[in-house]
Amino acid sequence: MILVAVSGCTLLALGGPLVTSVAWVSQDRLYYLREDDSEVSELWVRDAGRERKLASQSDMPVPCGPLDFLFAVEPGTLGIGMACDGFQRLISYSEATGSFNDLLDVPSASDVALNADGRSGYVSSGKDDCWEIQPFGDAVAGDLIDWAEYSCRMGKSAKAPVVVRGGRVVFAATNEPPPDRLRAEERRVWRLMAASRERGEVKQVGPELHGFPDLAVAPGGSKAIVTVSFNGPADVLEVDLQSGQSRRIRQADHARSPSVSPDGRKVAFVDGNGRIVVQDLSS
Repeated sequence: MILVAVSGCTLLALGGPLVTSVAWVSQDRLYYLREDDSEVSELWVRDAGRERKLASQSDMPVPCGPLDFLFAVEPGTLGIGMACDGFQRLISYSEATGSFNDLLDVPSASDVALNADGRSGYVSSGKDDCWEIQPFGDAVAGDLIDWAEYSCRMGKSAKAPVVVRGGRVVFAATNEPPPDRLRAEERRVWRLMAASRERGEVKQVGPELHGFPDLAVAPGGSKAIVTVSFNGPADVLEVDLQSGQSRRIRQADHARSPSVSPDGRKVAFVDGNGRIVVQDLSS
């Protein structure tokens, strides 16, 4: 592992395997998936500056496929998505006990947002560059969002749902159909949307996003970190979810899978070389 400091950020460069997903669950522990040339994925953790392998697919309870993506369930608990045949198996890892446990099985997904009960929420899935969000269980803002309006059937897309405290859901959506070319040529206009049960509305927050988006929300739900990748450099934006004001905090060759530290001071994401970038945020 090579650590390279670059003006307010740190690059964690791995020799060989590439990082595909990151999740910041507790302040001192940053989890990530890494994949080698044979597409074997492993779960690793950076703990107090040290890197170590935590598990592989065979270590999961009832393994059914490769480790696919990571997400935070709650403080001290990591979520792992396992790509099975026609569905996604969600696994939890407890830092307190060091044990892996089944959460639930959901439709095929590339991203998951769980409610506080851990048994309901939203899944995001994509095919042929068209993305959809499906609720399951008792959705937080299910009475506000008609997901059919953001569906591939309607020629639209929605992805990257995040459940925020106070009955809010934040996600990215576009009214434009998928491009004819690969995602690297993504030029659709995406918008950051926020649904609030308290306000009884779904509205755009922040600027238009020209490129393929991914997002994370800082603890407390006051701001979102949005990565926007297109044909060329990618932007990492910090968006105030109340005022809608935004600022660019970094440019990279590519950026995906953002995750904010529990103290809200840093964001980690994966760049185009399969490295973890850790960037400082505003106070």
